[in-house]
Amino acid sequence: MVLLLLIFCALAFFFIFKLATAVTTIIVIIAGTTTITALVCVWLGTSYYLRESGYKPDKAQETYRQVDSDLNQIVGDLQEIRFELEEVEPYLRDVEFLRYARQNRKTEG
Repeated sequence: MVLLLLIFCALAFFFIFKLATAVTTIIVIIAGTTTITALVCVWLGTSYYLRESGYKPDKAQETYRQVDSDLNQIVGDLQEIRFELEEVEPYLRDVEFLRYARQNRKTEG
């Protein structure tokens, strides 16, 4: 009799454990599916909103390339101006000298 009671308790515990495991598994599957569905909906909604508002993923990279290109062009232009000024420098010094020489003549006379 005690053996039958022990077997009955073991079977009851087994079925309760099996039921609890099944319920937990179902709850985890439902929660996981709900989470994945919510994340996908948020992702798609955000992507749609950004596309509609004119967002382009590569826009920042394109802007960076354009700014870099413009800066390189400015550097080239400045170097060209520097070379031209170096060529004209002796003439500019002569003109400055003559200007100050004329001013000195006017103040002396």
